[in-house]
Amino acid sequence: MTFRHLDISPETHLPDRLALRMLVETFRPDVMDRLVDKTERRERRRRLLPAQLMMYFVLAMWLFGASSYEEVLAKLTGGLPEMFPGAGVGGSGDVASAAAIARARMRLGVEPLKALCGHLADAAGHGTRLDGERVFVYESVAMEVPDTPANRAGYGSPDTMAPRLDKHRSLDVWVSSLTDCRLRVSAVAAITPRAEEGAEGLLAQWPEDLLDKRALVVGDEELIPVALWSALAETGADQIWRSGGLGPAPYSLPVMRELPDGSYLSELAADAGPGEGPGPGTAVRVVPCGDRTAARAAAAGPVLGAPLLVTSVLDSTVPADEIRARYEQAAVASGDGVAHFVEQITGPRVLLRSKSPELVQQEIYALLCTYHAVGHLVSPPLSVGPISTDPTTGLGEWAAVRPR
Repeated sequence: MTFRHLDISPETHLPDRLALRMLVETFRPDVMDRLVDKTERRERRRRLLPAQLMMYFVLAMWLFGASSYEEVLAKLTGGLPEMFPGAGVGGSGDVASAAAIARARMRLGVEPLKALCGHLADAAGHGTRLDGERVFVYESVAMEVPDTPANRAGYGSPDTMAPRLDKHRSLDVWVSSLTDCRLRVSAVAAITPRAEEGAEGLLAQWPEDLLDKRALVVGDEELIPVALWSALAETGADQIWRSGGLGPAPYSLPVMRELPDGSYLSELAADAGPGEGPGPGTAVRVVPCGDRTAARAAAAGPVLGAPLLVTSVLDSTVPADEIRARYEQAAVASGDGVAHFVEQITGPRVLLRSKSPELVQQEIYALLCTYHAVGHLVSPPLSVGPISTDPTTGLGEWAAVRPR
C-alpha cells in the first residue's frame, strides 16, 4: 500500500519500527483480540479499521504525538505490514480519513484499553517476581484536553462551563496513579478534573488485593490524602510521604512522643466535612528531612523550608536514617514514573487530541499501556523490560521481558 497521494512516506524509520515491534511483543494480537471480544467491541461486519488495528492505533498515537491521524495510521501499517495488509485502504485505494479514524475510535471505546491496563496490573501483582520490595509512587499528571462541549460537561469546573471566545482553548484533566516504576505499571489510576480529587478517584477504582506487606508507597504532597492513607494502611503496606517545604502546611503534626533519633510520633487528622471539626486521628511518625533542630521547629507546625517525611513505620527500633534512606531510594525510582515518561515524549505540556470524555479516557489508558511497553527505552537503567503474554498459557499469566 502507498500513501504518496497524502504526502506521507510509505516507510517507517527504524526507531519507529522498533517501538512498534515492542508494542506487538508486549501486547500480542491474540491478547488484543480476547480483550476486544471480552468487552464486546468486535465489529459485526468487515471494516477497513477493525478493532484490533484500532487498539494498536491508539497506542501508536503516543509514539507519534506530532503526527496527524492519517500519518499515525500510515506509520503503524507501514511499520507492521505483515500484520495489517491493506488495512485502512478502501477498494478504490483511498486511505481512511481522519473522520473515519475518529469514528473507529468511538466504536472501540474505552473498555478494551482499560481492560488491558487491568491485566497489566494483575500480572505485575501476581505473575511477576522481583527481588526486594515493590515500591509504588503516588503521582498526579496534568493534561490538557480540547474545550469542547462534551469535555466541558465531563471535566469543566463552574468557571469553565460558560462558552469561551479564545482560540485553541483547553481544559485541565488530571491522571492520578499508584505506579510501580520498576515494572512501569499503574496498579490503579483515576482520571479527574482536579488534582485534589485524584485520591478519591483511586479509592473508587480500588481493586482487591492491590498491595501487601511487601510494598512501600511513597508520595510528595503538601496535603496528604488521609482517606488514601487509611486504605493503604489496611493493606499492610509501608508508607512514606514527603510533606511541606513549599509553603505553610495545611495542617499541624503535633508531637505526641519524641523518639531518640529526632523523629516523633504524631497524629494525622482525619478528613472533616464542611463545618466539622477534625475526626479521630491516625497515628503516624514524623521524620525531619534535616537535623533535630528542624524536627523541634516542625513540632510547632511545619513552615516554609522545613520538609518532613510522614511515615506509617512507627517502630522506634527502625532509625530515622533508615526511613530517610528508603524514601530517597524510592524517590530515585520515581524518576521513571508516568510523569517522567510523558515529559520525555511530549515535553512539559501534555495536549490530548480527544474531544469527548470517553475518548479522553481511552487516550489516557493507552498512555499507561504505552508507558509500560516502551518506557524502558526512555529510562533503561531504572527499570526492567515490559511484561508480555505467553501464548501457550492463559490471558492472566505473564512473564517479565528484559530489554535486549
